[in-house]
Amino acid sequence: MTLQPEILLNLSKEQEFVCTSQDNIYLTACPGSGKTLTLTRRLAYLTSQNPLSRKWNIAITYTNRAADEITKRLEMLEIDLSNIWTGTIHQFCMQFIIRPYSMYLSRLSKGFTIIDEYVQREYCFEISKDLGLPFNYFNIFEYPEIKIAYLARLKTNKEIDFDQILQFSDELVRRNPFICDNISLILNSVLVDEFQDTNALQYNILSQICRLNKKLNLLFVGDVNQAIFGTLGGIAKSKAELNAMFDTNFVERSLTGCYRSTQQVIDFYTNFEVSPTGVISVSEIKKIRGNLSFTSSVTSGELPRRIAKIILSELSSGVSAEEICVVAPQWQQLFHLSSNLKELLPNVPFDAPDISPIKYDRLNPFYLIARLVFTESGKNVSIRKRVATELLTTLHDDFQLQIPNGIDSYDILRTINLSLNQNNDGLVILQNSIEAVFQLLKIQFKSEKDLRNMFLRFFEKIQSRVKKYSMETDYISISKYFKERSGVVLSTIHGIKGEEYTTVIAFSLLNGYLPNWSYIWDDIMKPKRFNETQKLLYVLCSRSKRNIYLFSEKGHKTKSGKDYTPTDELIAVAVPGTTSMFPIRMPD
Repeated sequence: MTLQPEILLNLSKEQEFVCTSQDNIYLTACPGSGKTLTLTRRLAYLTSQNPLSRKWNIAITYTNRAADEITKRLEMLEIDLSNIWTGTIHQFCMQFIIRPYSMYLSRLSKGFTIIDEYVQREYCFEISKDLGLPFNYFNIFEYPEIKIAYLARLKTNKEIDFDQILQFSDELVRRNPFICDNISLILNSVLVDEFQDTNALQYNILSQICRLNKKLNLLFVGDVNQAIFGTLGGIAKSKAELNAMFDTNFVERSLTGCYRSTQQVIDFYTNFEVSPTGVISVSEIKKIRGNLSFTSSVTSGELPRRIAKIILSELSSGVSAEEICVVAPQWQQLFHLSSNLKELLPNVPFDAPDISPIKYDRLNPFYLIARLVFTESGKNVSIRKRVATELLTTLHDDFQLQIPNGIDSYDILRTINLSLNQNNDGLVILQNSIEAVFQLLKIQFKSEKDLRNMFLRFFEKIQSRVKKYSMETDYISISKYFKERSGVVLSTIHGIKGEEYTTVIAFSLLNGYLPNWSYIWDDIMKPKRFNETQKLLYVLCSRSKRNIYLFSEKGHKTKSGKDYTPTDELIAVAVPGTTSMFPIRMPD
């Protein structure tokens, strides 16, 4: 096979080795080192080696956004995607374990539907009320009686929730070893992105499959310094631990060159490393001196104007709006600032957090139809085709509905395109499109109990959000929520993981927000608190290419009336007179 030259074009020696190696690789990738590039090119290379093979090359990502990004990059290389699969671990479990093998677990064998957290909270609220127990929005299973009754209701209703996708997948592969054997034989490679965010159950499921096929090509890539999902069970396994779990020998490699940031930025954020990386800048801007500043003197009332002033200063210096990111530890802090910034800067576009009338839920067939209805036809065709295929698979495997022979993803897309009428209300168009799709499939979905209930809940949630947030429901307004946004980005530290910007502006860097009050303030928890805070600051500051503005604003008070104080771990490196490396500079 002649290798496409584009696959290895402009790769460093470190990156090229990872892309072309036949070894199983444990890869540590520092921020800006081309992790996604390397993972994408390895997928392309492995596919090009066996173009006639029907075996899958798998990339398991932490988010759907990361999976879509890999797919887009492969399309730009004009790589045949027919034997490449990308998605989250939950999607992997659904497609390769639960859907084809659900008949081997009595809990799933007679069909099931998947509920989202909206329904989950609704159930738990009703149960807590019936039991006379208080309902905790943040910990819905605070009382074991609620969880027991909740699981019983799911079983009665033939429903499963997000967590149970992994639990039932693990149960299936443990009880039926042949499932692991079957899956392992249809795979050529498994690439796991952000391994430090993988939990114990996910490692276990993958290891039971992969250890049965010694010919599988494995790659685990991540960075222990960016392991900020520990509260969700993320574990950064060592090379030795993976060797034992997967019964193989991983070769350890690193990507140490940072193509993103100046050396000045790198020298600052390496203060927050929990594991040394030796990262150095190989960027074209490595010698540029940018703005790195910290202030704790601004009040919360002054903060919006100060941040607005920085944004205008950056824009006037030639930085595009899309290259500026405003970050907070938590989403609720962003909503208030977002409205203030939009008022202060009416001519500046913002990619700010919004409540969409249609909540993201990739496992809901009606959401999948909505995504096709409100995204532009003719663009991102492969992704739209993939969504349509997911719809057919979900209806066939999850709801056990017969799909007519000859119907494929193109038929779904064509049917939806023909049902659109942008002069009507968006929700009317959506309902018409849903009916058109099911008419194409010859399915009376309102006669199918589980599907009908999901349909009713889907629109109840939409109406609830529309009413609560006074949203417009015309087609153009709803479509805006599905478009790729542009402008100054507002996000959380967790939300910008994996992204990069010329300028990062962060606020509310305060004890109680960063880290959260959930950490107990005693000597026993102090090492964990320090470790978690360091990693959050590392992720935050390593998103920047050139400029960092950090705020620990005054004026926030606890319920007991005490002032929130600047994050201790930040104070230690950002204030002159301690270990600060850079002067404090703020624009006038």
